[in-house]
Amino acid sequence: MKLSRSNFGWLFACIGLVLLLALSVYLGVSGFFYRTGGSYTTDLVLGQTVEAGLHKNEASSLSLNFSGGFLPDERLNQVISVKNAEESANLYLRAKVFVYTSQNQVEEVDVVENSNWTKNDDGYFYYNNLVMPLEKINFCSHVIVGSEDFQPVSWRKYILTVVFETLDESADVLSLWGVNPAQNV
Repeated sequence: MKLSRSNFGWLFACIGLVLLLALSVYLGVSGFFYRTGGSYTTDLVLGQTVEAGLHKNEASSLSLNFSGGFLPDERLNQVISVKNAEESANLYLRAKVFVYTSQNQVEEVDVVENSNWTKNDDGYFYYNNLVMPLEKINFCSHVIVGSEDFQPVSWRKYILTVVFETLDESADVLSLWGVNPAQNV
């Protein structure tokens, strides 16, 4: 094929598109476009003590693997802590706990929450105080697996996920969450 003025534009456009595709793939794989929080380590097993670092106005997740060989309503030792990683921001905090099944279903599970946590009708656990800068608090000591709706099966694998959501002290928490968990503040 001989390069002429008539096909030079097409060649230039193709080279430009290939370069844009390569740049998009690189930026997508490198995580340039987004900031996430949480633990994405796949070898966390239920029973290990884990901690999540929190930043203001962010959702962070923590995922733990477990097999389904447990009795319904069995309490499993699982200490989950959270730490306010901000150096100058007080945070409102809430958490929700799910189990993702091998059939891609989501089931809520219950936990034995530590003091200053309250479960609301919306399924979230709310921390009743503001989390001070660099403060570390415990969320739960046990996870309660199984309920009338969710019966784990021993040969299947499950993922327990805890989603923590934070709001800066200056946010209108009542209009955003519908609840003011730190009414005494």
